[in-house]
Amino acid sequence: MNLKYLWPARRRAEERDMREELDALAAIAGRQELGNLTLAMENARATWGWVWLESIAADVRYALRALRSQPGFVAVAVLSLALAIGANSAIFSFADALLLRPLPVPDAAGVFDISSTTPDDPFEGISYPDYRDLREKSRSFTGLLAYRLTTLAAATDPASPAQVRFAALVSDNYFPALEVTPALGRGFLPEESDARGGGAAVLSYEFWREYWGDRPATGSTLRLNGIVFTVVGVAPREFTGLDQFVRPSLYVPLAMAQRLAGAAANPLEDRGQHNLVVKGRLRSGVTRERAQAELAAIGAALEREYPKTNHNRHVAVRTELDRRVEQRPQHLALIKMLMGLVGLILIIACSNAANLLLARARARSREIAIRLSIGAGRLRLVRQLMTESLLVALGGGAVGLVFAYGGILLLQTLSVPSDPPTVLGVELDWRVVAFGALAALASCVIFGLAPAWQTVRMDFVPALKDGARGTGGGRHTLGRDALVAAQIALAMVVLIAAGMFLAGFRKMVAAAPDFRIDHVISMDTAPALLHYTPQQTMAFYRQLVDRVRGMPGVADVAMTEALPLAPAQTFMTVVPEGYEFPKGHEKAIEFGAAADAGYLRVMRVEILRGRAFTEDDRAGTRRVAVVNEQFAKTYWPQQDAIGKRVRIEGEDGPSEVVGVAKTGHYLFVNEPPAPYVWVPYAQHSRARMTLIVESAGAPSEMAAPLRDVVRSIDANVPVFNLRPVATLYESRATGTWLQLLQMVGTMGLIALALATTGLYGLVAYTVSRRVKELGIRVALGAGRGDVVWLVERRGLLLAGAGIAGGGALTAVAIPMLAAGFHGVESAPATVYVLAPLALLVVCAVASYVPARRAARLDALEALREE
Repeated sequence: MNLKYLWPARRRAEERDMREELDALAAIAGRQELGNLTLAMENARATWGWVWLESIAADVRYALRALRSQPGFVAVAVLSLALAIGANSAIFSFADALLLRPLPVPDAAGVFDISSTTPDDPFEGISYPDYRDLREKSRSFTGLLAYRLTTLAAATDPASPAQVRFAALVSDNYFPALEVTPALGRGFLPEESDARGGGAAVLSYEFWREYWGDRPATGSTLRLNGIVFTVVGVAPREFTGLDQFVRPSLYVPLAMAQRLAGAAANPLEDRGQHNLVVKGRLRSGVTRERAQAELAAIGAALEREYPKTNHNRHVAVRTELDRRVEQRPQHLALIKMLMGLVGLILIIACSNAANLLLARARARSREIAIRLSIGAGRLRLVRQLMTESLLVALGGGAVGLVFAYGGILLLQTLSVPSDPPTVLGVELDWRVVAFGALAALASCVIFGLAPAWQTVRMDFVPALKDGARGTGGGRHTLGRDALVAAQIALAMVVLIAAGMFLAGFRKMVAAAPDFRIDHVISMDTAPALLHYTPQQTMAFYRQLVDRVRGMPGVADVAMTEALPLAPAQTFMTVVPEGYEFPKGHEKAIEFGAAADAGYLRVMRVEILRGRAFTEDDRAGTRRVAVVNEQFAKTYWPQQDAIGKRVRIEGEDGPSEVVGVAKTGHYLFVNEPPAPYVWVPYAQHSRARMTLIVESAGAPSEMAAPLRDVVRSIDANVPVFNLRPVATLYESRATGTWLQLLQMVGTMGLIALALATTGLYGLVAYTVSRRVKELGIRVALGAGRGDVVWLVERRGLLLAGAGIAGGGALTAVAIPMLAAGFHGVESAPATVYVLAPLALLVVCAVASYVPARRAARLDALEALREE
C-alpha cells in the first residue's frame, strides 16, 4: 500500500464510505451481520492505525540517519535554537514567578479574587463584617474565604527566644474552600475559632520539617505572641499560601486576631477596617459576570445600610492574573520588555535554522528528485523533512533547558532583603519544561515548514541531471539572503534595546543614594507582638534609644517606621487642605511614615524649606508634618506648602506642614517621583519601629551589642532585619538592577552571535557553491585581493540591508519594549551609532573568513570541481 493514501482526509473518506455500506447491509443482514461487519471495520481501523505508526517510526529512523550523516549542520542548528529556547524558558520562569503562576490549589482557574473598590483605592480589602455578609448572602460561590497576612513571634520551645514568622490569619473555611487537604491532621473546626480559649494552628510543610523533622506535629503546642496554640494539622508540601512572594509558616483562625494583637477592641467587628483578602471558588455553571452582578447588588445594599463605612464602595470580582497585573504594573512592564527581547532572539535563531535547511536542501536535491520520480508524494516528503526539523527542534529544546537552568540559577540569586524572608520562586518546574517544549515545537514550524515546502517544489528532471544545481538556485539564494538580512535587522533591534536598557540601568545604579548609607545600621523590633500596650511600646522605644545612645562607638540614633527602599513600605490616607479632588474622589493614599526628631538628620534627608521635627513635637502639642517636594507640587502647586494642613485618616485632627524635604526614592530606584509625608512618632504611636544607629566604625560591629541591649530590656522582644543600611541599598538599588543588566547584555550578545553565525554560514556556503567560478577568475588573472573583495562585498551588502531594515524596525519596536518602564525612555545617541557600527564590523569579520579561504583556492583544483 502506498503510504500517501494513509493521509487523515483519505482515511475519513474511506470510513464514511464503509459506514454507508454498513447501513445498507444492516437492513438486509440483521443485527448479527451488522455486528460482524462493525467488528471487521474496527479491525481495519486498528490495522490502519498500526500502519500509520509504522510509517511515523520509519520517518524518525530515516531522519536520524540523515542527521547523523551531517553532524556539523546538527550542531550549529541545535546550538542556535538551544540558546534562544534557553533564554526564553529562563525569562518565562521569571515571568511565571512574578505574574503568571496559578495559585497552588486544585482547579486554580475557578478561584477568583473579591475586593472592595473605591475611586481612591481600587484594591482595598474587605472588612470582616462585610465578608460575613457576602459569605451568607452569595449563592454564586461554593465558598468565600478570607485571610490576612501578618507577622507573629513564634516559639516552639518556651525556653527559646521567639522568632518572627509570617502567618496567615484565616477564616474557618479556608482549607475546604480552596479544596486543600492537609498532609497531616486536619483543618480548622468552627469551635476552634473561639478566641476565648487556646487557639488551633496549622503549620506549613516547610515549618513542620524545619522544627519537627519526621516527627508528627499534630497535638504539639507552640507559643505565638505568648499565647499557647495547639497544632492540629500540616499543610501539604505544594501549598505555599495564596501570596506570590510571602509563604506563611503558620495558619491560625481570624478570630484570634484580637488576642494576638493584644487589642482592647475586637478588630473583626470594625466595619471600617478593610484589610482582609477575600477569594471565592465559583460554582459549576456560574460565570464571573453573574457572580459580579450578584456581589455588586449585595455591595449596594451594604452601602445603603452602612453609609458611613461603605460609602462609594463597590465589590469587584477579578481573576488572579487580572489582580496581579493591575496591582503591579511595573512587573508587567519588566516582563514585557524581557519577553520581547528573547522573542526576537528566538526569531533570529529560527531564521538561522531555516537558512541552514535551505542550504542543506540544495545539497540534497538529487535525493529528493529520485524520491519524487519513483512516486513519493510531495506531502509525504514534506512530512519527512518536517520530522527531521522536529528532531532538530527537540534537540535544541533539550539543550535549551540546560541553558535555562543556568539562567534560573542566576535569577534565583535575586532576593528581597527581609526578615522573615520573602521568596521570588523562580524555579525549573513542569511549566517551564512545557514552555520550552512548546517553544521548540513552534520553532520547528517557523524554521522548518517553508524550507521543506520549497524543497519538494523542485523540478526533479533537471535535478536528476545536474544534482545540486537543479534546485532553482536563484530563488533559494534570494530566500537565504532575505533571511540573513532579517537576522541582522532583528539583531540590531535587540542590540539597540539592550543598549537603551543598559544605559538606563547604569544610570540607576550609578545615581547617588537619596539618603545616607555609610556608617549606619538598622534594626527592627516589635514589642507589640508581646502584647505591649501603646504606652508600654513608647516607653520601650524611649528606653532603647537612651541605652543605645550611650553605647561606645555610637554617634547618633534615630527611629522610623519604614526605611527607604525597604520592601515593607507604609502608606497614609491623606486629605490635603484646599486640594480639590477629581469627581468621585475624596482622599489620597501616599507613602508615609512616623519618625522621631533625629531621623531626617541621621539619614541626611535634605530640608529644602522650613524645618525638621524637634523634641518639642510631642504628644499634646500642635500636630505637625514634613512633606517632600513632590507632595507639595502635587497638592499645592501654586502655593507655599509651609503652614498648610493635611488631615491623616485615623488621627483626631489635621497636621500642619512645617517642612518640605527633597524628593527621593522610596520603594524602587526606577519609580517616578512620588509624594511622601512624615509625622512625629511622639504624636503618632506605632506598634513596630526601625532603629537606625550611626556608628563611628564599621556598622556590622554594632550588630551583637544592639541585640544585647534589646535583651537587657526584654529578652522576649524579637529582633529582626538587623543589617547595615548599605546592605539594603546594595540589594535593592544596585544588586537587582546589575543582574537585570547582565541578563539584557547577555541577550544582546546572543542576538549578535546568532546573526553573525547566519551571515558566516551563508557566505561560506556561497563560496563553496562558487568554487569553479572563483577558480576561473583566478585563472584569468584576478588577484587574491579581488577575490576577497568579491566575497566580502556580498557580506557587507547584506549587512547594510539588515542595518537599514533594523533602523526602521527600531523606530517601532523600541517604544513598545520601553512602554511603562520608568527610567528607560530612549537610547542615548551613542547607542544608535555604536550598535550598527558593531554589527557592520562583526559582519565584515564573519565574511572575511570565507573570503580569505576563497582567495587561497588553487585554480587548477577549482576548475576540476563539479
